[in-house]
Amino acid sequence: MTFKTEFEIPIEPKPQTRPKFSKFGTYEDPKMKRWRKEVSGWIEKNYDGPFFDDCIKVEVTFYMKAPKTLSKEPTQRSKGKTIQIYQNFVRELIWHAKKPDIDNLIKAVFDSISDAGYDRIQKSGIVWSDDNIVCDLRAKKKYSQNPRIKVRIEEIDR
Repeated sequence: MTFKTEFEIPIEPKPQTRPKFSKFGTYEDPKMKRWRKEVSGWIEKNYDGPFFDDCIKVEVTFYMKAPKTLSKEPTQRSKGKTIQIYQNFVRELIWHAKKPDIDNLIKAVFDSISDAGYDRIQKSGIVWSDDNIVCDLRAKKKYSQNPRIKVRIEEIDR
């Protein structure tokens, strides 16, 4: 039996930050820590899918907040191209080809998923045992009026 699950995290995507170094040691940005805790907490409260502990395929789509130039509704006097761009934005068809890098977005969300409901004895979370079981990955970034993260997980045969 092949297990599949899909869920949307209604939290604006954020990229994983680099660790900070000081004379007192290494530390993670407090804003990043709060964001990861918020995502993990949402998963703990809302995830009711299967637990994955073998090879999986993950599709993740990051719906990013758009700049005002793109998200502003066109006026009556706007040109056809402007109206078309806005309609594509509303339908979430416009790719987000700017920073942050997609690999940093993936790292942040995968670490949050791994941390959700983490059991120190069993050394696993509630969605998967560890993100190292991700063997097939597809990631996308698109603009949206509703920033969020959509995750689709499917068990794959060895």
